Amino acid sequence: MSQGPLLETLGFVADQSLFLLFLALLAIYMAVAEIGYRIGRRAFNSRTADETARSGIGFIVGGILGLLAFLLGISLSLADSRHNERRGVVLNEANAIGTAWLRAGVIGGDEGARMQSLIAEYGEVRVRVYRDIRTRDDGDRLDAETARLQGALWQIATDVARANPNAVSGLMLSSLNEMFDLATTQKRFFTERVPLHILRLLLWTSIIAVGAMGYHFGSTGFRQLVMSTLLLVLWASALVLIVDINRPRQGTVTISHDPIVWTLESFGPRR
Repeated sequence: MSQGPLLETLGFVADQSLFLLFLALLAIYMAVAEIGYRIGRRAFNSRTADETARSGIGFIVGGILGLLAFLLGISLSLADSRHNERRGVVLNEANAIGTAWLRAGVIGGDEGARMQSLIAEYGEVRVRVYRDIRTRDDGDRLDAETARLQGALWQIATDVARANPNAVSGLMLSSLNEMFDLATTQKRFFTERVPLHILRLLLWTSIIAVGAMGYHFGSTGFRQLVMSTLLLVLWASALVLIVDINRPRQGTVTISHDPIVWTLESFGPRR
Protein backbone atom coordinates (compact mmCIF):
# COMPACT_ATOMS: atom_id res chain seq x y z
CA MET A 1 0.00 0.00 0.00
CA SER A 2 1.36 3.42 -1.01
CA GLN A 3 2.07 5.74 1.87
CA GLY A 4 1.48 8.93 -0.08
CA PRO A 5 4.08 11.66 -0.67
CA LEU A 6 3.57 13.46 2.65
CA LEU A 7 3.76 10.30 4.75
CA GLU A 8 6.78 9.07 2.80
CA THR A 9 8.54 12.40 3.32
CA LEU A 10 7.81 12.39 7.05
CA GLY A 11 8.99 8.78 7.22
CA PHE A 12 12.29 9.77 5.61
CA VAL A 13 12.64 12.63 8.11
CA ALA A 14 11.92 10.21 10.99
CA ASP A 15 14.74 7.96 9.73
CA GLN A 16 17.12 10.88 10.17
CA SER A 17 15.92 12.16 13.54
CA LEU A 18 12.74 12.11 15.61
CA PHE A 19 13.49 15.68 16.69
CA LEU A 20 13.54 16.73 13.03
CA LEU A 21 10.20 14.94 12.63
CA PHE A 22 8.81 16.96 15.55
CA LEU A 23 10.04 20.21 13.98
CA ALA A 24 8.62 19.23 10.59
CA LEU A 25 5.20 18.43 12.05
CA LEU A 26 5.18 21.62 14.10
CA ALA A 27 6.10 23.68 11.01
CA ILE A 28 3.31 22.04 9.00
CA TYR A 29 0.79 22.67 11.76
CA MET A 30 1.78 26.31 12.21
CA ALA A 31 1.65 26.95 8.46
CA VAL A 32 -1.78 25.32 8.15
CA ALA A 33 -3.05 27.23 11.20
CA GLU A 34 -1.88 30.53 9.66
CA ILE A 35 -3.54 29.71 6.34
CA GLY A 36 -6.77 28.81 8.12
CA TYR A 37 -6.61 32.03 10.14
CA ARG A 38 -6.19 34.21 7.07
CA ILE A 39 -9.01 32.49 5.22
CA GLY A 40 -11.24 32.91 8.28
CA ARG A 41 -10.37 36.62 8.57
CA ARG A 42 -11.18 37.19 4.91
CA ALA A 43 -14.44 35.23 5.06
CA PHE A 44 -15.69 37.05 8.18
CA ASN A 45 -14.39 40.52 7.48
CA SER A 46 -17.78 41.82 6.38
CA ARG A 47 -20.20 43.37 8.85
CA THR A 48 -22.88 40.83 7.94
CA ALA A 49 -21.10 38.04 9.83
CA ASP A 50 -22.98 37.49 13.07
CA GLU A 51 -22.32 35.58 16.27
CA THR A 52 -24.58 32.70 15.22
CA ALA A 53 -22.36 31.92 12.23
CA ARG A 54 -19.26 32.02 14.39
CA SER A 55 -20.77 29.72 17.02
CA GLY A 56 -21.70 27.25 14.26
CA ILE A 57 -18.09 27.14 13.16
CA GLY A 58 -17.01 26.56 16.75
CA PHE A 59 -19.38 23.60 16.99
CA ILE A 60 -17.92 22.02 13.83
CA VAL A 61 -14.34 22.62 14.95
CA GLY A 62 -15.15 21.02 18.30
CA GLY A 63 -16.39 17.92 16.49
CA ILE A 64 -13.20 17.69 14.40
CA LEU A 65 -11.04 18.10 17.49
CA GLY A 66 -13.03 15.38 19.24
CA LEU A 67 -12.40 13.01 16.34
CA LEU A 68 -8.69 13.86 16.45
CA ALA A 69 -8.57 13.12 20.19
CA PHE A 70 -10.26 9.76 19.56
CA LEU A 71 -7.79 8.84 16.81
CA LEU A 72 -4.84 9.85 18.99
CA GLY A 73 -6.16 7.62 21.77
CA ILE A 74 -6.65 4.67 19.40
CA SER A 75 -3.19 5.08 17.86
CA LEU A 76 -1.43 5.39 21.22
CA SER A 77 -3.30 2.35 22.51
CA LEU A 78 -2.29 0.26 19.48
CA ALA A 79 1.33 1.38 19.69
CA ASP A 80 1.49 0.70 23.44
CA SER A 81 -0.12 -2.73 22.97
CA ARG A 82 2.54 -3.74 20.46
CA HIS A 83 5.26 -2.37 22.75
CA ASN A 84 4.01 -4.55 25.62
CA GLU A 85 3.83 -7.59 23.32
CA ARG A 86 7.47 -7.07 22.37
CA ARG A 87 8.49 -6.79 26.01
CA GLY A 88 6.57 -9.97 26.81
CA VAL A 89 8.20 -12.00 24.06
CA VAL A 90 11.69 -11.07 25.36
CA LEU A 91 10.82 -12.44 28.80
CA ASN A 92 9.20 -15.58 27.33
CA GLU A 93 12.22 -16.24 25.13
CA ALA A 94 14.59 -15.79 28.07
CA ASN A 95 12.56 -18.30 30.10
CA ALA A 96 12.49 -20.77 27.20
CA ILE A 97 16.27 -20.54 26.76
CA GLY A 98 16.80 -21.09 30.48
CA THR A 99 14.45 -24.10 30.55
CA ALA A 100 16.13 -25.69 27.52
CA TRP A 101 19.57 -25.21 29.09
CA LEU A 102 18.49 -26.87 32.37
CA ARG A 103 16.91 -29.83 30.57
CA ALA A 104 20.04 -30.27 28.48
CA GLY A 105 21.89 -30.65 31.77
CA VAL A 106 19.52 -33.47 32.73
CA ILE A 107 20.38 -35.24 29.44
CA GLY A 108 23.96 -35.43 30.70
CA GLY A 109 26.96 -36.84 28.92
CA ASP A 110 28.77 -35.24 25.99
CA GLU A 111 25.47 -34.59 24.22
CA GLY A 112 24.05 -32.64 27.16
CA ALA A 113 27.23 -30.59 27.58
CA ARG A 114 27.34 -29.85 23.85
CA MET A 115 23.70 -28.77 23.87
CA GLN A 116 24.24 -26.49 26.86
CA SER A 117 27.16 -24.85 25.08
CA LEU A 118 25.09 -24.35 21.92
CA ILE A 119 22.11 -23.00 23.90
CA ALA A 120 24.38 -20.46 25.60
CA GLU A 121 25.73 -19.46 22.18
CA TYR A 122 22.17 -19.27 20.90
CA GLY A 123 21.25 -16.94 23.77
CA GLU A 124 24.13 -14.62 22.88
CA VAL A 125 22.91 -14.49 19.29
CA ARG A 126 19.40 -13.65 20.48
CA VAL A 127 20.80 -10.78 22.56
CA ARG A 128 22.37 -9.43 19.39
CA VAL A 129 19.03 -9.80 17.58
CA TYR A 130 17.43 -7.44 20.09
CA ARG A 131 20.43 -5.12 20.43
CA ASP A 132 22.25 -4.87 17.10
CA ILE A 133 19.76 -5.06 14.23
CA ARG A 134 19.58 -1.69 12.47
CA THR A 135 19.37 -2.71 8.80
CA ARG A 136 17.87 -5.54 6.76
CA ASP A 137 21.35 -7.01 6.27
CA ASP A 138 21.83 -7.15 10.05
CA GLY A 139 18.55 -9.02 10.39
CA ASP A 140 19.34 -11.48 7.60
CA ARG A 141 22.77 -12.24 9.06
CA LEU A 142 21.47 -12.88 12.58
CA ASP A 143 18.49 -14.87 11.27
CA ALA A 144 20.94 -17.14 9.45
CA GLU A 145 23.02 -17.54 12.61
CA THR A 146 19.87 -18.33 14.60
CA ALA A 147 18.80 -20.94 12.03
CA ARG A 148 22.25 -22.57 12.07
CA LEU A 149 22.21 -23.00 15.84
CA GLN A 150 18.62 -24.24 15.79
CA GLY A 151 19.57 -26.90 13.25
CA ALA A 152 22.57 -28.04 15.28
CA LEU A 153 20.57 -28.23 18.51
CA TRP A 154 17.70 -30.09 16.90
CA GLN A 155 20.05 -32.63 15.34
CA ILE A 156 21.64 -33.47 18.68
CA ALA A 157 18.26 -33.61 20.46
CA THR A 158 16.70 -35.92 17.86
CA ASP A 159 19.73 -38.23 17.95
CA VAL A 160 19.41 -38.43 21.76
CA ALA A 161 15.65 -39.05 21.50
CA ARG A 162 16.12 -41.85 18.99
CA ALA A 163 18.82 -43.50 21.09
CA ASN A 164 16.90 -43.04 24.38
CA PRO A 165 13.18 -42.45 23.73
CA ASN A 166 12.13 -41.47 27.24
CA ALA A 167 10.38 -38.60 29.05
CA VAL A 168 13.58 -36.59 29.48
CA SER A 169 14.43 -36.59 25.77
CA GLY A 170 10.80 -35.77 24.96
CA LEU A 171 10.84 -32.78 27.29
CA MET A 172 14.12 -31.66 25.71
CA LEU A 173 12.54 -31.67 22.27
CA SER A 174 9.52 -29.78 23.61
CA SER A 175 11.74 -27.12 25.18
CA LEU A 176 13.70 -26.62 21.99
CA ASN A 177 10.53 -26.42 19.94
CA GLU A 178 9.16 -23.68 22.23
CA MET A 179 12.46 -21.81 22.09
CA PHE A 180 12.49 -21.91 18.30
CA ASP A 181 8.83 -20.87 18.04
CA LEU A 182 9.49 -17.82 20.20
CA ALA A 183 12.21 -16.68 17.80
CA THR A 184 9.56 -16.60 15.07
CA THR A 185 7.12 -14.85 17.40
CA GLN A 186 9.76 -12.24 18.20
CA LYS A 187 10.32 -11.52 14.51
CA ARG A 188 6.60 -11.10 13.96
CA PHE A 189 6.08 -8.72 16.90
CA PHE A 190 9.08 -6.59 15.93
CA THR A 191 7.82 -6.15 12.37
CA GLU A 192 4.20 -5.37 13.29
CA ARG A 193 3.27 -1.70 13.27
CA VAL A 194 0.26 0.49 13.86
CA PRO A 195 -1.74 0.02 10.60
CA LEU A 196 -0.70 2.47 7.91
CA HIS A 197 -4.26 3.57 7.16
CA ILE A 198 -4.72 4.63 10.79
CA LEU A 199 -1.52 6.68 10.74
CA ARG A 200 -2.56 8.30 7.46
CA LEU A 201 -6.01 9.13 8.83
CA LEU A 202 -4.46 10.50 12.04
CA LEU A 203 -2.04 12.73 10.13
CA TRP A 204 -4.64 14.21 7.79
CA THR A 205 -7.24 14.61 10.54
CA SER A 206 -4.70 16.54 12.61
CA ILE A 207 -3.87 18.80 9.66
CA ILE A 208 -7.56 19.45 8.94
CA ALA A 209 -8.22 20.07 12.65
CA VAL A 210 -5.40 22.62 12.81
CA GLY A 211 -6.69 24.39 9.70
CA ALA A 212 -10.24 24.44 11.08
CA MET A 213 -8.99 25.81 14.39
CA GLY A 214 -7.12 28.59 12.58
CA TYR A 215 -10.23 29.35 10.55
CA HIS A 216 -12.27 29.65 13.73
CA PHE A 217 -9.73 32.02 15.26
CA GLY A 218 -9.81 34.06 12.07
CA SER A 219 -13.61 34.31 12.28
CA THR A 220 -13.32 35.81 15.77
CA GLY A 221 -10.30 37.99 15.00
CA PHE A 222 -8.23 36.61 17.90
CA ARG A 223 -5.23 34.35 17.24
CA GLN A 224 -4.77 32.93 20.75
CA LEU A 225 -1.14 32.56 19.71
CA VAL A 226 0.38 31.23 22.95
CA MET A 227 -2.31 28.64 23.75
CA SER A 228 -2.72 27.48 20.16
CA THR A 229 1.07 27.07 19.78
CA LEU A 230 1.16 25.03 23.01
CA LEU A 231 -1.61 22.81 21.63
CA LEU A 232 0.26 22.30 18.36
CA VAL A 233 3.42 21.36 20.29
CA LEU A 234 1.47 18.75 22.24
CA TRP A 235 -0.11 17.30 19.09
CA ALA A 236 3.25 17.10 17.31
CA SER A 237 4.78 15.46 20.41
CA ALA A 238 1.98 12.87 20.54
CA LEU A 239 2.50 11.93 16.88
CA VAL A 240 6.26 11.66 17.35
CA LEU A 241 5.73 9.39 20.37
CA ILE A 242 3.48 7.11 18.31
CA VAL A 243 6.13 6.93 15.58
CA ASP A 244 8.83 6.28 18.18
CA ILE A 245 6.96 3.38 19.79
CA ASN A 246 6.13 2.09 16.31
CA ARG A 247 9.85 1.71 15.45
CA PRO A 248 11.26 -0.62 18.15
CA ARG A 249 14.76 -0.82 16.69
CA GLN A 250 15.20 2.95 16.33
CA GLY A 251 14.48 6.03 18.37
CA THR A 252 14.29 6.24 22.13
CA VAL A 253 11.51 3.76 23.03
CA THR A 254 13.38 0.47 22.57
CA ILE A 255 12.98 -3.01 24.03
CA SER A 256 15.43 -4.14 26.70
CA HIS A 257 17.15 -7.50 26.16
CA ASP A 258 18.15 -7.72 29.84
CA PRO A 259 16.03 -10.82 30.64
CA ILE A 260 18.11 -12.90 28.19
CA VAL A 261 21.33 -11.42 29.58
CA TRP A 262 20.24 -12.38 33.10
CA THR A 263 19.48 -15.91 31.91
CA LEU A 264 22.92 -16.23 30.32
CA GLU A 265 24.55 -14.96 33.52
CA SER A 266 22.75 -17.70 35.47
CA PHE A 267 24.52 -20.31 33.33
CA GLY A 268 27.81 -19.37 34.92
CA PRO A 269 31.11 -18.78 33.08
CA ARG A 270 31.39 -20.31 29.62
CA ARG A 271 33.69 -23.27 29.34
